[in-house]
Amino acid sequence: MEITAVNNPQVKAAADLKQKKYRKQEQLFLAEGVRTVEEAVQCGQVKEIFYTAVEDPRTRKLLEEALAKNIKMQCVSEAVLKKIADTENPQGVIAVCRIQEKTLEAILARGNFLLALDRIGDPGNLGTILRTADAAGLEGVVLLNGCVDLYSPKVVRSTMGSIFHIDAACGVSEEEFFKSAKDFGYEIFVTALDAKAESLYDADFSGRTAVIMGSEAHGASENLLAKADKKIYIPMRGRAESLNVSVAAGVVIFEAVKNKAGA
Repeated sequence: MEITAVNNPQVKAAADLKQKKYRKQEQLFLAEGVRTVEEAVQCGQVKEIFYTAVEDPRTRKLLEEALAKNIKMQCVSEAVLKKIADTENPQGVIAVCRIQEKTLEAILARGNFLLALDRIGDPGNLGTILRTADAAGLEGVVLLNGCVDLYSPKVVRSTMGSIFHIDAACGVSEEEFFKSAKDFGYEIFVTALDAKAESLYDADFSGRTAVIMGSEAHGASENLLAKADKKIYIPMRGRAESLNVSVAAGVVIFEAVKNKAGA
């Protein structure tokens, strides 16, 4: 039976997940769009799917796969889907997904290179960084205190499904990060525009390494700069003052991966 009432309790509960306090309370988040929901279904994180009466083969296949996995599905009117959605023109399918965060220790234990993010505030930047980290095969990403919520709808959309592929530890304090990283034998680098910084292309990533990327406006905090083992920078031949943080993260990530491959 199709739900057409926008004030339906089931609809309201889903729409509330656009707000951080409800995501935290319920340990659920929204994933919009066919591609993102496909990834969510494959990874087994979907609790429920809302969809409109759609005709395209890709969406039908997605719904059939969800049904085969015994995922709860609810047909809704376009008005109801818009009520739940964070976008103006939703693609016809939205999933309610379970939050499955990893602990910092779990991420540190399994890998030899990870990215730590300090006060990244733009959802698009954070989503793009996660997508890049996924593409490069990183074991995990650490979000230090002050970053935008990983599960906000804009971040989730920007990851293009990569949020379901890469482990993340969220809300980690600087003190906890440094202590645990050192306990697991990581050398900690931080990107900085500093006279004492070393070129990214000369840095040695052969050991266990964690790289900290700072906020868009201010870079890494003074505490992080002071405590890191090494400061690194991206050499730029042109006249641009700086790079967007998501672009800079991509350069750092792939250079580190190349360096490790040749070690």
